[in-house]
Amino acid sequence: MSDQEPKNNKPPAESSSSKQPAVEYSAAPVSSSDDKVSTAQGKPSSGPAWLALLLVIALAGGVAWLVRESQDRETLLATRVGHLETVARKKDTNLDAASARWKQELKTSIGNLKTAMSGESSKLSQSVTAVKAQLAEQRKELARFSASDRDSWLLAEVEYLLRLANQRLIMAGDTVATQALLASADSVLKELDEANLHKVRAAVAADLAVVRAVPKVDVEGIYLRLSALIEQAGKLVIFQLPTPEARPPEGAAANWQGRLRQGYEAALSKLSNYLIIRRRDMPMQALMEPQWEGLVRQNMRMLLEQAQVALLSKNQTLYADSLGRASHWVDQFIDSDEVAARAIDNELKKLADLTISVPLPDISRSLQALDNAIERRLQQGGDE
Repeated sequence: MSDQEPKNNKPPAESSSSKQPAVEYSAAPVSSSDDKVSTAQGKPSSGPAWLALLLVIALAGGVAWLVRESQDRETLLATRVGHLETVARKKDTNLDAASARWKQELKTSIGNLKTAMSGESSKLSQSVTAVKAQLAEQRKELARFSASDRDSWLLAEVEYLLRLANQRLIMAGDTVATQALLASADSVLKELDEANLHKVRAAVAADLAVVRAVPKVDVEGIYLRLSALIEQAGKLVIFQLPTPEARPPEGAAANWQGRLRQGYEAALSKLSNYLIIRRRDMPMQALMEPQWEGLVRQNMRMLLEQAQVALLSKNQTLYADSLGRASHWVDQFIDSDEVAARAIDNELKKLADLTISVPLPDISRSLQALDNAIERRLQQGGDE
């Protein structure tokens, strides 16, 4: 191509030779060849330039995308921050409202508590004042106590003992406890050692002597004897069928006369089990039927238990009547169980002869004498 280029450029050179000098003619091909060379050299350098341009454009696009992404993130972050600030402001507002409400409720509760505490404090102060006043009155009473006041306490103790002795004797008939109470009252009077109480001690001694003279009734012993009779009465036999005598069996008779005799004796023995022959010159007693045996035993037990109740209540009439009726029922066992029935009947008669109710004395003289002595003592104190 370099050999042909001057041929192709030759006509223009010829056309311009008339107007320009030869020197210029010689230089024209040189410049043309240089341009071609430079043009030929510039063609291979266009690929890297385009690649560089593309890289620059891509870099610029990436930078632009990064900038846009960062702007979006900043916008989203700003939005979130704004939302969080809004939520925080709302929470702060709620917290402020709750704090204000709590403060108000706390103030109200404290006020109510102070009011209640003030009311309780006033009540307690009133109670303390009342207790102090009561203690002051008691101190005044205690300050007025003296040796004579101790004697008054002892006299009150004597009065209590005498009243209790009267109650024990009247309500329970307990002479042992009554004697112990009268003796305790006499020992307290002895400790006082006052001349004006001589009549009281004399009355106590008289009442004590009267109580000691009261006959003693062994209530526990009589009660146990009745219990033993109840147990023994349950073992009485009122009806018992006779047991036939066991005979050894006889051998078979040798002849017809012997067999006839044995048959006759067997028939007579069997018939005797159904018939009872008594002598007409003996008194006849009707036998009690077996089904009434339980009723008889129950009646006897009930009457003996009724006697025990009468014993505890000191009811002499009921006691004697119960034992008498029980003795009547025991007679029903005489024919069937004579020994045991007569033993029970004798014991019932002995118990019926006992006295379980004794007249109780009047021991109110000592109490009356003590009341008179206390009245005189109060009159003397008033006169002083």
